[in-house]
Amino acid sequence: MLLGNAQQMGDVRKVASPYNVNSVALACLPEALADAAYVNDYVSEVCEGRERLQCELQKLGIPFWPSRANFVLLRMGEANHAFIGAMREHGILVRDRSHDPGCEGCVRITLGSREQTEQLLTVLREVLSEIGVLRQEVRP
Repeated sequence: MLLGNAQQMGDVRKVASPYNVNSVALACLPEALADAAYVNDYVSEVCEGRERLQCELQKLGIPFWPSRANFVLLRMGEANHAFIGAMREHGILVRDRSHDPGCEGCVRITLGSREQTEQLLTVLREVLSEIGVLRQEVRP
């Protein structure tokens, strides 16, 4: 835990990642990694989710880089900030990568469990429609 006055905490938030790993997660890590069945199941879920997300992005005409990781990087262009905000309003945090070299207008979506992927795919279409990115011919 970190304590300080409001101005100091504001300065810390500017440079700290909102996705820090906490000490409880780190303490559980050796046990989780020792459970090969759990790790294999989780990797399988992430790979399946990644493929489903990439297929959906392709159908929707959203540019992305094919991935072999637990995330997909997509280019939202000028709709980047609206997309990030709308996803947050729907309870899904995505990472703005616009400040990374060569990634202007890009967003990183990290994959999780099957249930999380289902929620992501449902919300993705809703958000793209809300912010006016979804092309007319691909609407359900």
